[in-house]
Amino acid sequence: MIGKAFSRRQFITVSMAAIGGLALFGCSGNAGQASSKAGSANSASIASGAAQGSSVKNEEGKILVACFSATGNTRAVAEKLARHLNADYFEILPSEPYTADDLDYGNETTRATAEQNDPSARPAIAATPDFSAYDVVFLGHPIWWGKAPRVMCTLLENANLSGKKVAEFCTSGSSGVEGAAAELEKLAPAASWIGARRFAAGASESELADWVDSLDLK
Repeated sequence: MIGKAFSRRQFITVSMAAIGGLALFGCSGNAGQASSKAGSANSASIASGAAQGSSVKNEEGKILVACFSATGNTRAVAEKLARHLNADYFEILPSEPYTADDLDYGNETTRATAEQNDPSARPAIAATPDFSAYDVVFLGHPIWWGKAPRVMCTLLENANLSGKKVAEFCTSGSSGVEGAAAELEKLAPAASWIGARRFAAGASESELADWVDSLDLK
């Protein structure tokens, strides 16, 4: 299953959240540039076989890569991972997309900052994937103030991952994944969490392959 051609799967057409400053909350890279590239290339690089906010079962396996990406950096890593695994892809979309102002690192009153400072915040999401079709789920997200965005908490509190193998990955310039992993694992205790890894924006497929090889996917 691993290493099959990218064209053998159908992906979801996804909507790009507004360009934001990914310097926010320890994420790496030139956010404006990353968002611009993702926004222009995303619809062309992901073939549409289903409506936005749904997933298409892959032909030969039962692996899903689901990610939240406000600026495109996490999406780029998630797409490489899905291609390597010949897995299905689902983008976790907030019902209210994040704007550049929402992600302004220098303003302590922004939406994202307020959410991260409120452990009970649960931003609404457009749709929850049907995890029942999958044995293994990879969850991806950026790191905001040392934690996963609260959107991920919304997802896990509305999903049933009982008995699933779950691996978590994040994109960040420096902040680790440990704080995010500890929080998310508590929200899905019936899942089997098999690993978590931080990647820099632009991580290579070989880096992702090395991580996948270290996991118990069988």
